[in-house]
Amino acid sequence: MNSSLVFRVTGAALGIQVALGGLVSFGFLDASAHIIWGIVVGILAIASLVYVARMSPRPKRLFGLTIGMGVDILIQALIGFAALATTSVPTLSNAIAWFHLLNAFAIFAMFMALSLAKPGEVPTTVAPSARRP
Repeated sequence: MNSSLVFRVTGAALGIQVALGGLVSFGFLDASAHIIWGIVVGILAIASLVYVARMSPRPKRLFGLTIGMGVDILIQALIGFAALATTSVPTLSNAIAWFHLLNAFAIFAMFMALSLAKPGEVPTTVAPSARRP
């Protein structure tokens, strides 16, 4: 499987997640769709991390990006639930929601760096020892 395909699918899912967040912000959708799709994005991010970890040789920059992306997605979930928990204080909830959006763009930037990696720095195959027999 081509490694850039894994990163592009994850990036596309993240783009959909940002769009769903906007629809939730403007009241067109319930937050549950955004939360469920967020779980899908988290699973894809973990899959990307596992894929990069199994590469041989492991590209350090890409591995660092996938680790940072995974940690930032966990932080993003906490920020999102904090925004939901503070809906009784609209000013605070709105401020947290804006931070949630800015953090989403940071995560998206990490995905773009992964998907636009130079062909020479991303091996196209997984290490033979990591393949299943």
